Amino acid sequence: MLMEMGEPERGRRPWRDWLARHRTITALSAGSVGLAVLGAVLVVLPGVVVDYDLAGEGVAAQDRLKAVNDVRTTLLQAVGGVVVLFGAYATWRQLRVSQAGLCATQEGYVTDRFSTAVDQLGSDKLETRIGGLHALWRIAEHSARDREAVISIQAAYLRTHLPWPPTAPGAPARGVPFNDVVPLEVRAADA
Repeated sequence: MLMEMGEPERGRRPWRDWLARHRTITALSAGSVGLAVLGAVLVVLPGVVVDYDLAGEGVAAQDRLKAVNDVRTTLLQAVGGVVVLFGAYATWRQLRVSQAGLCATQEGYVTDRFSTAVDQLGSDKLETRIGGLHALWRIAEHSARDREAVISIQAAYLRTHLPWPPTAPGAPARGVPFNDVVPLEVRAADA
């Protein structure tokens, strides 16, 4: 059977509709059975529990009804506790899913910032290149996972873009050991 673009396959549609109806009917049936069982537990079980506890003793009808209502109250509190526990579990699961989504989003932001900063290093403008170096430094400060890659990229950039040995007046001679070179913070600016 040939299909045109955009049209759903006709052979599968009735199957999907049947499956959706079947799931709906199953869910409604399970819900109805659950409510019937809960109703039976709340109506029949308290009387059985009270009769079992009394073991055939003669008790006034008013006291028996109070005991049955007390058992019902306890059962309803137990059901409420189960519902609260289920709600707490569902909330915890939703929180975990949200945290995972947030981490993925943050990783995407770091990746975007990283790509932009590396692109800035290839710019013709000095200010843009300096901004790229600064952006990479900020990424290294905030992302321990990317710190090593950022340092490697910065080192490679500086290695390829800075002349060595420096050619400015007052620059160290070619044979001077690296440890004898004055640090950049206190060195005079290159011409």
